[in-house]
Amino acid sequence: MADIPIPTSLPEVENLIHELYKPNPPATVSRIQEILQGIQKSPDGWQLAESLLGRPASNVQFFGALTIIVKLNTESLSDEDAVSVLHKLVSWLIGCLTSNTPGFVVRKLCSALVTYSIHYFHTWPKCIRHLAYCLQTRNSAPPEDVKDASLIDDLARSSDDGSFLGIVWFATVLAEEAEKIDIKSTKYIYFHEWVQENIGDVVLLLGHSIKPDGGWSSRASEAIVCFQACLVYGQRCATKHVLIQQLRSLVQPVINCLPVDEFYDAAVALLIDTLGDWYPFFLPEHHESLYSVFESDWARGKYEALIGGDFDFDMVQFGQLMLAFADGNVVELMDGTNEKAQRLLAKLAGLAKADGYPVVEDKIFVPALEFWGSFVENLVDTHYPEPESTPQWDKPPLWQVMQVVSDSCQKIRYPPIALYNSWDSAEKVGFADARKDVGDFLQAVYTISGKPLISLFADLILKALANLAWAEVEAAAFCLGALSDCVSDESSCDDILTSVFGSRLFDLLCQGQDVVPVRARQTCLSLIERYSDYFAHHAEFLPAALNLLFSAVGDRYLALPSSKSIHTLASSCRSLLTSQVNLFIMQYAMLRENPELDSLAEERVVGAIASIIQAIPDDTQKMDAFERLSVIVSADVEASRRLSSSADGSLLAPNDPIVARAFDSTQRPTVPVPVAEVSLQLAIRALRCLCSIAKGFQAPNEAPVDLDSEDDISQAPTNPNMNRIHIEIMHLLVSLRDTFSSSSEVVDVICSILRAGFSETEPGPFVFPPQLVTEFIVSRWNNRIATVVNTASVFVTSLGNGKQKTYIREALRHLLPWVLALLRQLSEPEQDPELAQYGLEFAQRVMARYPQIFMSQPGDMLEFLFLFAIKLLDGKEPLPKAAAAEFWSTFITLKSDSPETQSTINNAMSVLGPQLSRSIIQNIGGRAARSELDKISDPLKKLVVQHVNARQWLETALHDPSFPSDKVLPEDKVLFLKKIISLRGQRATNQVVRDFWLACRGSSFSYAS
Repeated sequence: MADIPIPTSLPEVENLIHELYKPNPPATVSRIQEILQGIQKSPDGWQLAESLLGRPASNVQFFGALTIIVKLNTESLSDEDAVSVLHKLVSWLIGCLTSNTPGFVVRKLCSALVTYSIHYFHTWPKCIRHLAYCLQTRNSAPPEDVKDASLIDDLARSSDDGSFLGIVWFATVLAEEAEKIDIKSTKYIYFHEWVQENIGDVVLLLGHSIKPDGGWSSRASEAIVCFQACLVYGQRCATKHVLIQQLRSLVQPVINCLPVDEFYDAAVALLIDTLGDWYPFFLPEHHESLYSVFESDWARGKYEALIGGDFDFDMVQFGQLMLAFADGNVVELMDGTNEKAQRLLAKLAGLAKADGYPVVEDKIFVPALEFWGSFVENLVDTHYPEPESTPQWDKPPLWQVMQVVSDSCQKIRYPPIALYNSWDSAEKVGFADARKDVGDFLQAVYTISGKPLISLFADLILKALANLAWAEVEAAAFCLGALSDCVSDESSCDDILTSVFGSRLFDLLCQGQDVVPVRARQTCLSLIERYSDYFAHHAEFLPAALNLLFSAVGDRYLALPSSKSIHTLASSCRSLLTSQVNLFIMQYAMLRENPELDSLAEERVVGAIASIIQAIPDDTQKMDAFERLSVIVSADVEASRRLSSSADGSLLAPNDPIVARAFDSTQRPTVPVPVAEVSLQLAIRALRCLCSIAKGFQAPNEAPVDLDSEDDISQAPTNPNMNRIHIEIMHLLVSLRDTFSSSSEVVDVICSILRAGFSETEPGPFVFPPQLVTEFIVSRWNNRIATVVNTASVFVTSLGNGKQKTYIREALRHLLPWVLALLRQLSEPEQDPELAQYGLEFAQRVMARYPQIFMSQPGDMLEFLFLFAIKLLDGKEPLPKAAAAEFWSTFITLKSDSPETQSTINNAMSVLGPQLSRSIIQNIGGRAARSELDKISDPLKKLVVQHVNARQWLETALHDPSFPSDKVLPEDKVLFLKKIISLRGQRATNQVVRDFWLACRGSSFSYAS
């Protein structure tokens, strides 16, 4: 960027302003802004602003007005000087209005006048009257000479649109800026009183202009916009009854402007926003006027155009107006005897059947559905707290609700595939979200209707099936699926569901996409998953359902939803399917022959089969089925091993079957791919399947768990082949880890496989003997060692919670030194933040649960760990710092039943206390981030409560020469320490810490820092 000289003359400043608005590089624009801001804030800024406002270029004039705002906000003026500035501002405004200056300059001058008002309102008591007089006379008169309210009437009747718009723009900005200023602040009490007094004059001015037949078409829209700004401000002053009454006087004129095209946009926007944000502002007579509007011929034309598919902005705004009024008038709308309310409710129901697809074309459907969802919830709360056995659906307001239910089901039909494919991604997402909104609405309606709503959609499915109307089948199936959570715990709807699942639905779905569109198959398959509890009660339908799902897994469009349904169904019905496990394994083996089989779908399928195997009561049969399944999966392992032994640099053609197996169709390479990459992908696919099998073998959540049992799993009766299986699996894991030592994903999946067995309380193929797990964890790892350390933490926790507590000491004898050695290898604690965090968390867990084992470690190792934890607390990495804070919180309060261990803890704390206190104070003194203060406060609170020397340690740290802030005085530090000590670890300590930290950072601290 070329150096930009500081301008020394007015023409040079003007040229620089012109450069600011040209398409320059960001660095150049930033430098220009920096120079101009410096000039604005200089002592010559006032003179500069006056000169700029006298130049002909509008951008230069705008910058002159902006300079006035900057000076008003940054300098303090005497009342005499302030009135002089006011005089000039009004004169400039008059000049701009009489010379056809562009509107954006006039508005910026109005903003400057408002800025003046905020700082010097007391010098301008009747701003609206004074401005009205000056604009009419084309002369800036002294403020104290103008007091007559009739000046407002005179300006309103004047034919000078420019003067009128100038004062309306000023009033609009004044209301907008006043709304931003805290009305409860004592600093601005008199300012807000001044604003409220002058708004009375604004209302008087607007009252002459907001008329549908006033002849001032150019004024009414701006006047309504000004009124809306005053309303937003008035809501902040809702207790000021005089102001509210003044504002209410303009509501009826605005309503009267609705049918006038020139005023419609402004009027409808005001009413929508105010009805939504401040409904109590409207009086009963306003409600009646709006009812009359909605029944007028004008409204009827708007409504018919809207539901006929006209979704122009003004039409949608009309629908939004109906909904905003209805949202605040729910009590009347729920009254079935109120005829005018029921007529409006019927029109609101009609919004759900407007022509067009939701979101893509129909812009009113989603807002209308939101209203109906809220309306039904209100009905439930006030009229139907319990489901009705026979709701009166033919009586209002329930018949309107049922109309919306019926119309919504039709609205969410998918369009023809060609039309759907023409939509962009945002439209597709919007349409899908609208379908979800329908599901939420139906769940609310179910609270009133109960079983009949299930019956409605079941009947719709059966009628559509009879006509092979697949779009209708899909929509009804979607709606039925949305209600699954409502009936999951009851069997009263089983007979209705049987009519669907016992129909020819499954037979038709098996015929493929030539007969059944993909979308309909997807939705119907998901219906099986959603009602998995039903199939648990009706095993006679399970085989047909699963056969259908398995047949769909090979279809690339149906693989993911069908495999998800298989997994859900098999997991929830596992005990009913054990006799079919051989068939499922055979079907899986056949699926693998399909080169298009998706890897995630395969993981779900093998996980589903594993969950069925887990439920086999006979251990021998269970292990036999497991081995047959694992043999199929291990085929990928063998293929991976063969490829990994190939010469380096070998390539495979993209059409090679082994490449198709290694990569999903969406990721399949189109050029020759290295053998090593194919080998790795095969290994990852096999490991993921093995992980899914391991998770499938986990006992169901509802199975009883005896955590207090002291029995050792290793002593429980097991299948004779279990040890062999454990060794084979572990050998496979070791082999793949060593072969692909540089792959993070391989390490992550191996750790997930290990974790799957940690939570189990019964023997299983993935519940490895603790000795085997320990040996594996402490063996050689070349990648993602932090993940392995985190797995070790989970492993130690599981030993303490399960039936293997007797092995905990032996495990920690190997694991704890291993973790400490890993941490010691770091040149700096923050060299590997993730390892530092997980390593310290591991040590903290061991210390908290087994203090005697922890404190028995060699002295040099403990010394290293304690200093390591202090360094992390001093560091900048947030997660390791949080782990260090928790470590010290635990150590400060650490207790042991062993007197010898407790003595060691006490001695260590007496040595570490001063260093720890210094670290805590350094953080609180400004080094910590704001988000870290609560974590840092925890060890501080525990220190104050637990140790008698805490005051001395903290005091020394506060007055240490290395204290990071020079913005607090010694007496501030003394007061801070006094508060901390007196609070004795109470929650209020956190706020004291935040306040002291802010003081140390200084008043210019930015929240984002």
